[in-house]
Amino acid sequence: MKVFNLNSIDKALLFLMLIISFSCKKEDHKLVLFDFEETNQQQFIKPQDATFDVLNSENNKILQVNNGTTLREAGVKLVSAKDTSWDLSKYYQVKADVSNVGNEKMQVELFVGNDPDGLLRWYCSDYIDLQPGEKKTLTVNLAWTPWIFNPQIEVKGLRGIPGKIKADLTKVTELTFCARYNTKPTNFTIDNVRAVGKYEEKDPKDFFPFVDKYGQYKHNEWKNKIYLDKEIKDKATNEMVALANNTGPNDRSKFGGWIAGPKLKATGFFRTEKVDGKWWMVDPEGYLFWTAGLNCVDSGSVFTGTSYRENYFEYLPKKDDVLHQFSGEVDFATHGFYKDKRPYKTYNFYQANLYRKYGDDWLKTFQDMAHKRIKNWGMNTIGFMSDFGATRQHKTPYVGSIWINNTPKIEGSNGFWGKFHDVFDPNFREAVKQSVVSQKEGANDPWCLGYFVDNELSWGQLGSLSVGVLQSPGTQFAKIKFINDLKATYKNIDALNLIWKSDYESWDELLTSTKKPNEKAAKKDLVAFYQKIADTYFRIINEELKKVAPNQNYLGCRFAWANNDVVLTAASKYLDIMSFNKYEYSVADMKLPLNVDKPIMIGEFHFGALDRGSLHVGIKKAKDQTERGEMFKSYIQGALKHPNIVGAHWFQYLDEPNTGRFDGENYNVGFVDIADNPHEDFIEKVQETTYTMYNYRYNNKPQRNLIANK
Repeated sequence: MKVFNLNSIDKALLFLMLIISFSCKKEDHKLVLFDFEETNQQQFIKPQDATFDVLNSENNKILQVNNGTTLREAGVKLVSAKDTSWDLSKYYQVKADVSNVGNEKMQVELFVGNDPDGLLRWYCSDYIDLQPGEKKTLTVNLAWTPWIFNPQIEVKGLRGIPGKIKADLTKVTELTFCARYNTKPTNFTIDNVRAVGKYEEKDPKDFFPFVDKYGQYKHNEWKNKIYLDKEIKDKATNEMVALANNTGPNDRSKFGGWIAGPKLKATGFFRTEKVDGKWWMVDPEGYLFWTAGLNCVDSGSVFTGTSYRENYFEYLPKKDDVLHQFSGEVDFATHGFYKDKRPYKTYNFYQANLYRKYGDDWLKTFQDMAHKRIKNWGMNTIGFMSDFGATRQHKTPYVGSIWINNTPKIEGSNGFWGKFHDVFDPNFREAVKQSVVSQKEGANDPWCLGYFVDNELSWGQLGSLSVGVLQSPGTQFAKIKFINDLKATYKNIDALNLIWKSDYESWDELLTSTKKPNEKAAKKDLVAFYQKIADTYFRIINEELKKVAPNQNYLGCRFAWANNDVVLTAASKYLDIMSFNKYEYSVADMKLPLNVDKPIMIGEFHFGALDRGSLHVGIKKAKDQTERGEMFKSYIQGALKHPNIVGAHWFQYLDEPNTGRFDGENYNVGFVDIADNPHEDFIEKVQETTYTMYNYRYNNKPQRNLIANK
């Protein structure tokens, strides 16, 4: 064997070669999609309500995007060359370096691909918050886990799936970078767009069944996972002892208000008042109240479909099994696998575990425990869509929920949860009246804060509902009303054609036409009627709700996604409290329109992680339960500092089932897991926040720049 003697220079060269070799291997599985160094790349940049410039930075070239505000995805599409595509199926992530070079805080969003299934397209996206001058890396995970099954297997009816690539990524032709829901022009840069990460591959042969008899994921272990019925009972005993020794903060009134603070006028019901520049709720006894709530405190909310998927489950009870009482059949699914397979069979693992835990009296014990836990956790409100059996006990304040059902719809409209109400149809008011009367649980009850009415309506871009009206049939009441308004404004069709840059022969032709107008030319009229739709919607509901529940607050429709000042200003005239579902990392700097100063309630927010057996983090992700709690603390303290925010409600009390609820959601969003065990690491951080929340809010000076009319 020959021995080589290396001098110091040789050793240095060898060391350098090893470093280079390691670096190359580290970057081996990387595909540069765009770096903007070559001039010919510019032909593949397609602006959407935006302009762009390729600029020289310190070391390279970057793309600067200058956004408008008229489109939901104002920004740019980066497209592949004609008749070519990118195969990203072997890469775990797409990354891009982005920076905010404008003067407004913004969110930059990246969509990978353009899957015709909007949900799959959403899966392959992510967004980040950027302060002016801030630079970050956007990262979109292309699979649900850093490893994948090879071959891929079909798993239906759930969103987060271990070992699954999220969508067909073999022929990706576009990457969309946009400012998310921007209402002011923004400017951001993009650089170094690349696909990275090599998957570990696993054999899927032993994957099914992947859910055990308790509804838990079979193929991992974690803290507090249940293996025996005795463990469930032992945990129940230990928790009952702990709750008996700790009944929550000692500065709370009967209704959860702040007895250590100033006492205001008591009306016997919840109301709002501005105190020293901050909005508060006031409880029925006159104490300051900030609503910290939990949605879906309801054991029945977490059933999962079993039809067509029986092999997913290690155990489903037979008809002669006592646990078969938790099997059922459901004829409801808004999205996903079961949407066109109704009715379908279901099973509720959570309720079965409650039976194992508490026996025949499981439901009443669940309700009693919910109140005790909520107080122990420092919370004070049972939120949206919860168990009436629990709320009727009058131990914890609660909100009412009303859905406006059986209304005529604007046929040309669309939205995630369905078409928008035709508020000009005479049957709309009657439908509102019947819906309020039939769902008036809580009316004139001192424990009821007020009512959410409807949920996450799709208001769309400014004027979009008016466009939907014009795309509806001529019998649509909203369309008839709109055209009558236009007649009053323009007197004759030629005058309208001149402004709209259209060529209608008559008003009748406009009535029967279902084509889109020139939105830019018709903008003023589209926005005016859009405002009238919003105003009419909130006014009619306010009028009918106050007839039935004059002592409760009208909490609004839980605004989500894109909102604009026109809708929010119209709503503010009729709402006692404006509600927003805000899945963000912070709401500390949210703003209402100019000259609108109303109380705000956060209707939903959450953070999830994958360290306790769940398969999907939910809408906002954390690395583990402790970080979930830290994010909760940061979010709530930001809300407590905000002069308008009077509360925030977490979605939801329970983790969603691993095999998905009615629409496939299977998120780690609960305070408790599928076996009814609290996520202790998370809850410790929750208690750090809620036990001191009144002092924190009262003693922090309001952020004057956030008060809407300043």
